[in-house]
Amino acid sequence: MNNNPNQPREFDAVLGGEVPPPVNGVVLGGLEGVKSRLRISVVEVQVNALSEALNYGDVGLEIVIQALHNQSGQVRLSAYKILRSRTELSVKQALQGFNPYEFFQCVYTLKAYYQQVHSVAISPDNKTLVCGSGDSRYNSINSPKVWNLDTGQEKFDLRFNHHHTSDINWVAISHDGQKIISAGADKNIMIWDGNTGKYLGLSKHTNIIYALAIHSYKEKFYSADGSGCIKAWHLNRGQEIATFLGNSSAIYTICISADGNLLISGGEDKVIKIWDVNSGREIWRLKGHSHSIRSLAVSPNGRTLVSGSDQRIKIWDIQTGGEVFSFYGHAGWVRSIVFSPDGKTFMTAGDQNIKVWDLASGKKIFSFKGHTKPIHSLALSSDGQVLVSGGADGNVKIWRF
Repeated sequence: MNNNPNQPREFDAVLGGEVPPPVNGVVLGGLEGVKSRLRISVVEVQVNALSEALNYGDVGLEIVIQALHNQSGQVRLSAYKILRSRTELSVKQALQGFNPYEFFQCVYTLKAYYQQVHSVAISPDNKTLVCGSGDSRYNSINSPKVWNLDTGQEKFDLRFNHHHTSDINWVAISHDGQKIISAGADKNIMIWDGNTGKYLGLSKHTNIIYALAIHSYKEKFYSADGSGCIKAWHLNRGQEIATFLGNSSAIYTICISADGNLLISGGEDKVIKIWDVNSGREIWRLKGHSHSIRSLAVSPNGRTLVSGSDQRIKIWDIQTGGEVFSFYGHAGWVRSIVFSPDGKTFMTAGDQNIKVWDLASGKKIFSFKGHTKPIHSLALSSDGQVLVSGGADGNVKIWRF
């Protein structure tokens, strides 16, 4: 085997047939061939050269790493796809400053049952997409719409089994992917089998339900309503476990920390409340928003909270309760926030745009238009490769890079 990276190998094409190339001949393959093709202005040629670079060991790997800074976005994305599953320290360090989310492209536009999409969710195995929608009418037939995330094909129609009678404000999927949960303006929570669509049970509030949150690892979920009531439920039995007291006005959003120890709520009273899940005791009250709070998300390491209100986004230190950053986010309510799997960036939606932010600095990294009307909900796959958005235009969009 030829160990000289500047000479052709068995998989390289060379001029001159079976005889060795002349001293002054042109080598089309080999490491020099890869470097030469990367200098050509044709993007397809550069991408093909990158796919061969790893045949040349550490030197080829360094070429791919350098391609993360290529002028062509397609070349940069190709380099990222080659590197993202590698474990070398040099690769991990190179990818720390790389943001793949600028390359999101809409691959499917799906229609919800009703005019406004309020909530979207992706299953943990990244195979199923669920949305809840409505049109502010009562006595309607409404159930979550369920698609195959890979193909965009509807999996089953739940409406003629059991159904909500008004808008579905929130949908969620259990951490094992076995159950779909929906809640809405008819004050009902419905649970469905995630594999078959079979209806499994019903629970009730006495007021409009605005939000749901699944516990990180226990068989529990939480719901919040327009009276300020938060309830904890057993996921399998559908039985109420506990009620969290201390709110007197509508709660629009709740979330659970990754370790499952904290429940966080926000709503009409402009105050973020942080609760100990096990004791039901309130730990923190975070004040600073001048309008009602519409969205919350906790970083994967559990140290940072991001909140959204009317145009404004705030970043908080959960351990101290201190405000870290406060900045203008959208031209309207900031209705949804999702974190990247590594916790270094987060995405927000509120107007027609989706924005990507750096958590450490609070600076905007990238922005792109997602819908023709305000976006109400975002969901990011567990591997960070697929984004789903739903909005007031009645569309659900699947984005990939």
